[in-house]
Amino acid sequence: MDKKRIVIIGGGYAGVHAAKRLAKELKKFRDKVEITLIDRNKHHILMTELHEIAGNRVDEDSVKISFDRIFAGKRVNVVRDEVKTIEFEKQIVHGAKASYPYDQILIASGAESTDFNIPGVKEHGFFAWGLQDVLRIKRHIMDTVRAASYMSDPVERKEKLTFVVAGGGFTGVEITGELLEWLPILCEEYGVDPDEVTLMNIEALDSILKMLPDKPRNKAIAYMEKHGVVLRTNSLIVNADAESITLKDGTVIRTRTLIWTCGIRGTTFCHQLDLTDGRVQRKQVDQFMKSPDYDNVFLAGDGVWFLENNRPLPQIVEAAEQTAATAADGIVYNLKKEFGVEAKPVKPYESNFHGYMVSIGGRYAVSHAGGMSLSGFPAMAIKHLVNMYYQAGVCGINGFWNYLKHEIFNIKNRRSLIGGFASYKVQGYWFAFLRIYLGVMWLIEGIGKINEGWLSDTTGSKVYWGSSTASAAGDAVSAASTAVAEGAETVAQTAVAAVSSASTAVAGSADAVAQTATAAVETVKQFAPPLLNQPLGLFTWMNDNLVALAPYFFQIMITMSEVGIGLALIAGLFTAPAAVVSLGLSTMFLIGALAGKEILWYMAVSIAMIGGAGRAFGLDYWVMPWIKRVWNKIPFVKSLYVFMDEPVYTKKQMARKLAKHKDITV
Repeated sequence: MDKKRIVIIGGGYAGVHAAKRLAKELKKFRDKVEITLIDRNKHHILMTELHEIAGNRVDEDSVKISFDRIFAGKRVNVVRDEVKTIEFEKQIVHGAKASYPYDQILIASGAESTDFNIPGVKEHGFFAWGLQDVLRIKRHIMDTVRAASYMSDPVERKEKLTFVVAGGGFTGVEITGELLEWLPILCEEYGVDPDEVTLMNIEALDSILKMLPDKPRNKAIAYMEKHGVVLRTNSLIVNADAESITLKDGTVIRTRTLIWTCGIRGTTFCHQLDLTDGRVQRKQVDQFMKSPDYDNVFLAGDGVWFLENNRPLPQIVEAAEQTAATAADGIVYNLKKEFGVEAKPVKPYESNFHGYMVSIGGRYAVSHAGGMSLSGFPAMAIKHLVNMYYQAGVCGINGFWNYLKHEIFNIKNRRSLIGGFASYKVQGYWFAFLRIYLGVMWLIEGIGKINEGWLSDTTGSKVYWGSSTASAAGDAVSAASTAVAEGAETVAQTAVAAVSSASTAVAGSADAVAQTATAAVETVKQFAPPLLNQPLGLFTWMNDNLVALAPYFFQIMITMSEVGIGLALIAGLFTAPAAVVSLGLSTMFLIGALAGKEILWYMAVSIAMIGGAGRAFGLDYWVMPWIKRVWNKIPFVKSLYVFMDEPVYTKKQMARKLAKHKDITV
């Protein structure tokens, strides 16, 4: 039987969510179903974060998640093409490069900006709906401030330094917030007095952020005005040209920058499809997100026209994901019926929005979620948590980590909720000396143990002296006597080694022997007394239940680990794994009451080494990129999203991916 083909048009929030849901729900039918997602880009774009690019808070890569990352290890074929039209009767999608037959189709082509036919806006305004749009805004603002810095005419200079953001909704306020942070930075860079800059947010309604309650809305207004933003409400723009905008009341505002965020509509592509229309170029759907024209045609996201409680669905991320889930469930239901498998009836669409969050720059936000309104740091923290949750859902820990890097660790000019505390970078060559020193210390420890017979003493007496929980006096005396008889020479050697090499681990071992003997004999005074008076319960359990089974093996492992850590750190080879082992070994010495306060130094330096200190004057400079490439090719690494940066496909893997498109007609 030929596979049933599902085609998804659009890799936005709705398309990605639907594809992942379909791949999960139809996992048992992988040999009967093929899922293809078509998008003209190779990345999923985080539309809700585009304002950060316009205001130069983060780099372009922060709002792009490649489809390779999202669908790594998933049975979703991603085709880069631009869909031109759809023949619904013949069930064929026609793209610029090829045609794609389908059995079930989901159209999630998103939205586009609308100028409401206001003269001059399309020609002279800067739209903010799409990555290329905000990159254009970013370049224009940089060029404008730089050009203004060379102008001597005060009138022309003022016009250049007047920036107008039209629209007081989410996008308009968030772009305004980014500019109120970035413009002073640009002014300092180009020698412009910040007081010369005018930043306006213009709204046709009587207030901005109408979707928020009064409390967070007023907080947002107060913050923007405090930072010099000129807010103009009840100000409908009726005309725009290259040097000014005109309001309905006749006011003319001289400016060379009009950023337009006043509304969106369904895409022109979707509008031209031969499906029942709704309004504002959005297509009509029923409560199952199905077109009334065809049983196998579903729609989701911003292009859907559906009235819920007599109100159209808002064009927000949660609506896109929830409509996508309903549409995907409808497709699953249709296919299971065709396969003769029992399927649950699809639940009619019912929205479940959790609230709204609006950032005003990188350090301030307002929100209303769960019936609670917040502002400032808490609201900004929640916004970050929601974004991290989304990215983790899209591509696991890889997405979570990348978000942290872009928004916190790599942030510029202190523009994050914690300022620049986590973004300062120390040059690797400073760590090289510390890395080598830590390696030498571990090597000394390991060599010292070898000289003391840790590899030749097959009894394992160096690491195990019997149960540490014995309570009977006779057992304690017996254990102590045995330890003294068999280990007195070791204790003496250990003390000498501790004095000569400042060996933390060896001194700790000697101290452990002494503690065991205290029940019957006088404790031998140690050079470095342990930081803890007695081992923690975890260490005692491990000692009695693991080490006791093979003490000589653990004796060898400890010795060789110390030597291995030392050599690895000195050479700068596998520095991060070596540092993790160093931290683990140090922790065991600490909780076992086997080490003095010096072990805290070992632990602190080990943590510092995890960040890749081996790439400066170390072999990791060559080795780690190779390991990264090999690691990113492994199938389970891709399926678990634990690859680094982008997944890598071998020639065989690429051939298998291409083979899945064998029924595409070019």
